[in-house]
Amino acid sequence: MGQYLLGIDNGSTVSKAALFDLKGKEIAVASCKAETEYPHPGWTERGMEMLWQSTASAIREVLARSGVQPEEIAGIGNTGHGNGVYLLDKQGCPLRNGIQSMDSRATEVVNGWNESGLHAQVFPFTIQSFWPAQPNALLVWLKKNEPQNYERLGAILMVKDYIKYRLTGEITADYTDMSATSLMDVRNRCYSRELMALYDLSEVYEALPPLKHGSEVIGQVTSAAAQETGLAAGTPVVGGLFDVDASAIGAGAINVNQACLVMGSWSINQVITTDPIVDPSLFMTTLFAIPGLFLTIEGSATSATNLEWFVNQCCGDERAEAKRRGISVYEVCSEQVASLPPGSTNIIFHPFLYGSNVQPTARAGFYGVGGWHTRAHLLRALYEGVVFGHLNHVEKLRKAGAQITTARLAGGGSRSPVWSQMFADTIQVPMEVSDGNELGARGVALAAGIGAGLYKDYAEAVREAVSVVRVHEPIPANTPLYLARYAEYERLINVMQTPWEELNKLN
Repeated sequence: MGQYLLGIDNGSTVSKAALFDLKGKEIAVASCKAETEYPHPGWTERGMEMLWQSTASAIREVLARSGVQPEEIAGIGNTGHGNGVYLLDKQGCPLRNGIQSMDSRATEVVNGWNESGLHAQVFPFTIQSFWPAQPNALLVWLKKNEPQNYERLGAILMVKDYIKYRLTGEITADYTDMSATSLMDVRNRCYSRELMALYDLSEVYEALPPLKHGSEVIGQVTSAAAQETGLAAGTPVVGGLFDVDASAIGAGAINVNQACLVMGSWSINQVITTDPIVDPSLFMTTLFAIPGLFLTIEGSATSATNLEWFVNQCCGDERAEAKRRGISVYEVCSEQVASLPPGSTNIIFHPFLYGSNVQPTARAGFYGVGGWHTRAHLLRALYEGVVFGHLNHVEKLRKAGAQITTARLAGGGSRSPVWSQMFADTIQVPMEVSDGNELGARGVALAAGIGAGLYKDYAEAVREAVSVVRVHEPIPANTPLYLARYAEYERLINVMQTPWEELNKLN
């Protein structure tokens, strides 16, 4: 039996492959850029063959870097961004470019549904809100705008399911990912013909793939995939997980009333419960990786990617300094933020560069900037704004009845102690940060370990393979400083609603 596990993670910008030993230690990680195309405003797409090639390249590279023999890999797990849609035709070939989770082409579809009252009819099945990048809305858009593609549709996949298909030749989905798409009856854990008919998508019901558990072996690496990736033919591949579940497991958040906050492309705020939290104002309630448990998620594309944009556009000096010192530019940014104490800036930042949970037309902005402010002040405001975006979601979860006793912080931003402390001070819960960087990949690697019989269940896998490296206790003196700024963050959202609509018309 192999002593290593491979986790593959296809996010919005890169394909990643990470190898772990059975203690959860990262042996090697490799990533390959997966270019996004923007054929029209609001569209975000990727070529599916390109995506497979970028994944295969990352796998080849991680094998080369690690020195691990392919035969030593006991199992492979896949994760990736939720929603969007990756379609196959009836011959099993890509139907068109894959569509990502930040796409907004189906906004009019969702607006129409909201006006017609459809949400009230489908909510008992889905327990989630409508939003434009979900497959239900994208499939209706496809039916209207690309009818020839709609007629040729053979399989409706999420990004990680397409990679599984290329590895194994098997068309499958998993419960966690599909329960987040509004294509499932979540409480009954199955597809529903009635639900598909409500969307006027009855014709493609048969294109919904068989549902499997995340740790269930669904196939083996084919000889063709082995040639392209360097993997050993016959290596077991499991069903895989929605990235929010994968990150929670990789961070060690598997207990009821435990939250996991992920700072990545999306602000993901999730809490594990025994019963589904049913509230139409919440983003979504999904099936958790552990059968019988639910995950209630509040999220929006409002997190650490705001910092990535700011660094790329405005932080040439910091990039140069990072290069000179041989460290990450994000470490330099965190040092600048830490040089200013809490309460030292009255600038407010809305982290809406890539969308919001407020209204579709909301956009990012710095408010209250004066000529005496430095880039450090702007960076601190940006860090705070991202935290406030998360807090807004956490407040909604609490209002709907979620009990949050502890929280694990994950995603790129969790590597910053100053940012992690802001979360503890603002959300007023101890923030635990786990070891390791590639938590999503580790989460699905652990699922593969269960499928391979190396761990009994997720509890044993987390016990064996995850440890906490930092705990940030809330500092009571800082909390009122952040909450005063959060109140202004909220007030500005209310004030800006009409201007955002008007600015959108100028497009």
